[in-house]
Amino acid sequence: MTPRLKSDFWVNALVRRAQSMGGYATVLRKGDPDAGIALVILRATRNLTLYAPERNFTGERVWWPESFQSQMELDTRLNRRIDDDPDIWVVEIESEASAKQLIGEPIEGLTDDFNPEQAAAQAAAKALFQGK
Repeated sequence: MTPRLKSDFWVNALVRRAQSMGGYATVLRKGDPDAGIALVILRATRNLTLYAPERNFTGERVWWPESFQSQMELDTRLNRRIDDDPDIWVVEIESEASAKQLIGEPIEGLTDDFNPEQAAAQAAAKALFQGK
């Protein structure tokens, strides 16, 4: 398992990386500067995807994409997450760069022909059958 950077350092690096790739990035919500989880919203042409970190079976951090059809659906999801964990950071990026380029860590289910709708279905199935 790789050591983790402090959250504020990681978020600042993400914002700079997005900007250096020609995108626009902003911190919508600051969380715990040392250990708060960062959620990343990626806005691309007609796509609105939320990336959330989780640990895989080997203990490595991977990012799970969840696609949304509207801003209202995304806001509802974010508010639920923030209610559960008030230390969460939220970063929004508008860019045509890929999530893999921006985040720089493994994206679960990501292939060269990534389909946000398919990723949303996979995430829903994972949530539905979690613990069964």
